[in-house]
Amino acid sequence: MTLALVLLLGAALIAVAAPPMLRRVAATSLPPGMVLAAWLGSLAGALFFGVSAVIILIWPDHAPAESAVEALVRCLSAVSHAIQPWITEVLAGAGALALSALVARAVILGRRHARAQARLLDYHREVISIVAHSRGDDVMWLAHPMPMAYSVAGRPGFVVATDGLSQCLSSGERDAVLAHERAHLRGSHHRLVSACDILAAVFPAVPLFAAAPSAVKTLVELTADQHAARATSAATVCAALTAVSASPLPQPAGTLGLSNETSLRLVKLRTSWRMRCPRLSYAAAAALSMAVPAAAALAGLATASAGLCLVLAVL
Repeated sequence: MTLALVLLLGAALIAVAAPPMLRRVAATSLPPGMVLAAWLGSLAGALFFGVSAVIILIWPDHAPAESAVEALVRCLSAVSHAIQPWITEVLAGAGALALSALVARAVILGRRHARAQARLLDYHREVISIVAHSRGDDVMWLAHPMPMAYSVAGRPGFVVATDGLSQCLSSGERDAVLAHERAHLRGSHHRLVSACDILAAVFPAVPLFAAAPSAVKTLVELTADQHAARATSAATVCAALTAVSASPLPQPAGTLGLSNETSLRLVKLRTSWRMRCPRLSYAAAAALSMAVPAAAALAGLATASAGLCLVLAVL
């Protein structure tokens, strides 16, 4: 039960404290890809710790690592062992019931979201195949004078752009826009945004999951900007972003485009696009976002256990 308490407290810390901390991290000059990794690590950590806590509660015997944790919080562990067994059984049953309900809700909402998204994308593909033309690559061109581009997920994914993109932008700016959209497809950014939308629907009252969709959508745009800036230049991407963001054309639902969060993205392009980090640093950012709350939860319980020991010694 002690290990379950540590994991549950760690999940609660991530769910409540991570969003404001990650917003402060995003305001620094760190690459957006690293901040995105921290967000994804926090989401995975909250889910993993919460599910693991329930599994450990219903574990038939001492779960792995239970003894090591109990050694750190000896007094608290002694108190938990003194609790009537039926209380632990009730907690385990309630946790298993809640987990089952959440899993069922996630499956139902996930399938509903996936079907709606698939219908929307299929319809969009059919329309684009009729009204657009290809030039032999992964870009479908629409005959429209306003500059616009967006990417459509799928197998295979593709980019939709208007003829106005070639007419109103220089060749370098056009290449920057297309590089941005291809970065969305290579990074599976549409799936990340969709997963965050589903989590927000399943856990609407949890601050981390409620804040994830807008934060992740902004970060995938910033990350795609970084890729486009390296393929062309930051100045070229800034010029293309300014031109495309002025277009009044609406962006279709379920797609990712170049025209969101313009002012923030212009600032980031001018300040942090040159920063390159090894792949290991992204994994470290995700791991730290999980490990730090778990360590804080364990430290908090160890402190509480030490205080309980002092109280018991005095009594």
